[in-house]
Amino acid sequence: MKDISSIKSILFVQDSSPCIRTIKYATALQSRGYLIHLLHRNKTPDEAYGYGNSSFASITRLPGHHFGEIKKIREIIKQQEIEIIHYHNQPDRLGARLIQGRPGVPVIYDQHDFMSFKHHISGRAKKNERICNERADGAVYITRSYKNEVARYYSLVENAICFANYFPASSALEPKDCLSKLSASDGRRHVVYLGRISERTFDHRNIIKALTGLSAEGFFIHLYPSKNKEYSRYRQIPNCTVHKKLPYQQLIREISQYDFGVTVFNGAVASKLPHIVYALGNKTFDYLCAGIPVLVQDCLVEVKNIVIKNGFGFILERYEEYKNISTGSYQGLVETILDNRRAFTMESQIQRIIDFYTFSVENYRAKA
Repeated sequence: MKDISSIKSILFVQDSSPCIRTIKYATALQSRGYLIHLLHRNKTPDEAYGYGNSSFASITRLPGHHFGEIKKIREIIKQQEIEIIHYHNQPDRLGARLIQGRPGVPVIYDQHDFMSFKHHISGRAKKNERICNERADGAVYITRSYKNEVARYYSLVENAICFANYFPASSALEPKDCLSKLSASDGRRHVVYLGRISERTFDHRNIIKALTGLSAEGFFIHLYPSKNKEYSRYRQIPNCTVHKKLPYQQLIREISQYDFGVTVFNGAVASKLPHIVYALGNKTFDYLCAGIPVLVQDCLVEVKNIVIKNGFGFILERYEEYKNISTGSYQGLVETILDNRRAFTMESQIQRIIDFYTFSVENYRAKA
């Protein structure tokens, strides 16, 4: 299916600060000539991540009072000649209002997270969640297995697509831009972890046990948490360094000096959480951007499928497979990543979203 020239203006709505996934979409769509307008709450992309504003044709902050939201959306639809709304969830409240309000263009619901999986939610929040999953003009889910789990709770709309957190092609480092490996100078293997961590015992992001295991196997560990905090329990792990938060592109170059990127959660908790087991977050793609192999926890079904199937790394718990990997075998692994990672760029996948938009608009107009 080819692009339809009449579909040019798309409104992204997010009832929070825009997330990385939202910026990735916009950047890829903009490169194809689409005008992406953003209506958001809280911080702009530049304020939240240090980049991203330039990917949008316009950026508008949601009104402070909820009663003015739908009116503002209708104004933007008219002013910018919007032909489809792409609602990015968490929370679902405004998405449900949009779907019920029938703004005159199709509303796509993009489920970054299924809130019922993450924590207890109120009856009102469940109602909003049901409306978004069952009544949107189209829906986007991160992975097929995640979608299947959600389908156990709601009767999902037929017009749906599964679309992962692919990485921007522009973020992928070329070998000449990578830093020299620390292991080349000290003879020790270095691993890196990106993203949120927790010190609370039953939090799925408490990865102290997994990192302690890596440390005991002789690995040096580098953490780049999403927040600059003390994290004293992590600093107590032998050979573990907690680094400061960095701007995204600088971060990707920084982690290229390490040997492996780690995708892991609290094993005692994560294996029981569908939104962890079946999810496919950003960090794995960030490691591919930096050209470093991935160590993935065995229980993470979707991440493991990509990493092992494509030869991008190893299962974390199987230390013997990578602990003493030869220089030649390691370099072969890196070459496999460099040769095949393009299939996981947002730009290589975005046509699927364009086709989805096209079908959704045509279907909506046919029913009008």
